Amino acid sequence: MLWEGIKNTSDKGFVEEILSNPDCKEIFNCIQCGVCTGACPISAYVTCVPRKIIAMTREGLKSQALETLDKCLLCGQCQMFCPAGIQIKEVLLKLRDVQFAHGKTPKGLMMVNGLVIDMHNPYMETHETRKKWIESTDLKEFASKRKANIAYFVGCTASYKGADGVCQSVAGILTKLNQDWTLLDDEWCCGITFRYVGNVDKAREYAEHNIKEIEKKGVDVVIAGCPTCWHNLKHRYPKLLGKENPFKVMHIYEYVLDQLNNGKIQIPKKMTERVTYHDPCDLSRYSMTHYPREIIGRIAENFVEMPLHGKDSQCCGAGGLFDALDPALRSAHSTRRVRQAEATGAQTLITSCAGCRFYLRGAAKNAGSKLVVKDLMELLYAYV
Repeated sequence: MLWEGIKNTSDKGFVEEILSNPDCKEIFNCIQCGVCTGACPISAYVTCVPRKIIAMTREGLKSQALETLDKCLLCGQCQMFCPAGIQIKEVLLKLRDVQFAHGKTPKGLMMVNGLVIDMHNPYMETHETRKKWIESTDLKEFASKRKANIAYFVGCTASYKGADGVCQSVAGILTKLNQDWTLLDDEWCCGITFRYVGNVDKAREYAEHNIKEIEKKGVDVVIAGCPTCWHNLKHRYPKLLGKENPFKVMHIYEYVLDQLNNGKIQIPKKMTERVTYHDPCDLSRYSMTHYPREIIGRIAENFVEMPLHGKDSQCCGAGGLFDALDPALRSAHSTRRVRQAEATGAQTLITSCAGCRFYLRGAAKNAGSKLVVKDLMELLYAYV
């Protein structure tokens, strides 16, 4: 054994189940160096050992491995630092699949699972109010177009927790550029919540539903403002359904930067106050670190990086439905991230995720911070 206190018979079927996911086959390349553990942001508060989870998994110690998953943000920072190139996040997701299949999922995650099944979002909001944000705009005609070239996939968090600016800004930019865009008639959660819970069947059902809704609009491009929706639609849907999407998926930053570069978006005046930027996990881990900084450079004269940024960025604290698992620890880490932003001397903390915006804004308020937390699209829309 690699450590004392563990007595269990190796479950070869469990190992085979994990290895059935091609993204998990590299677990035997682990050299047990512990770099992943040092990278884990939660290890600053509690004993959270990704190295140990990988070792228990490949040794077939099923019950022990499944009991270690409640202190994980699924932020992927461990994966970024792994010298062996192991896709640790994919292993952790697969472990949650197994956990769910064996009825071992924590109560907090099961509560979210039930909410999304019943209400198509994890925020206890009625499905009928998903588009309520557009009522405060003059863009209601775009909400129900029969056909369009672009579909704006808003996402649950922006619809319900970012409806005071994030949604309006993205929609306003598309409209200002005279784009032929619309909302889906019946957008559901993108399904990533089910992946975090481990409910693969429901994740597949929601993916199929959203693709049908997108196809109804006859669109060529789906634009997502939420990093997690973008990554799920673009990269996880094809794997989950075993076929390529019949449309192109773009993050709003890809679209906006193209419009800035071809001169269709003009920014006549820059903001002068110091700003810093928090990279959301699902943008930074998957190589989209350049786009937001290019856009910030067009808006702000005084930009300073946080110590942990880009692919090395720390999670806001709420990744992987962590607020449903340990709200106190989530709050502590959100506050820690706010303090890191304050240390740069910035007056404004910019982010690119409605979830990060919501939790960091709440943490700043609770900590008595003067830091203003804004979504990048809010700032861009205010300056064009």
